[in-house]
Amino acid sequence: MLTVRSGLRLADVFWPSFVERDGVILLAYVRPPEGPPGSHGSLTEYERFHGHTHIQQLFRWNVPTVYDSELELDRPNPSAPEHLASWTLTKRLAEMWMAKLQRDSPAYRFRVCASRLDDPIIHFHRVRDDEPVWISDENAAQGIAEDTFVVFDSDAISRKLSTRHANER
Repeated sequence: MLTVRSGLRLADVFWPSFVERDGVILLAYVRPPEGPPGSHGSLTEYERFHGHTHIQQLFRWNVPTVYDSELELDRPNPSAPEHLASWTLTKRLAEMWMAKLQRDSPAYRFRVCASRLDDPIIHFHRVRDDEPVWISDENAAQGIAEDTFVVFDSDAISRKLSTRHANER
């Protein structure tokens, strides 16, 4: 049984608060360094960098390591049950964050990505007409096929919903 305080913390993870500051959308608890958002090359990259979240920082993480001889270091074992569970959770969180971003800022288009890597990470950013997206569909395709990357795009989601509603009529 969870405490109410633990439940509130989980609610903040699953359905976070977002704020708009200086033309970028960030998690409400993120305090980026002082300076213009363009300091990362683009607003999109600034937003994606300061908006990414490592799942192992949100939850207890107990994943055994394996030695990577190519990099000559220990890395989390991606086949460990805890790592697999964290990847499943990350994909669900990414989808929830997309829904929350769309609800909070319906005038904007967003991309929410999840990457597996050593520890699963959620990345999000607004899609701007004058800037490239962080990862193109083409560059994400192999990771998507290997189930190490997912992309949710609010424009694609809107098209699917419109098509589904048109087919229901």
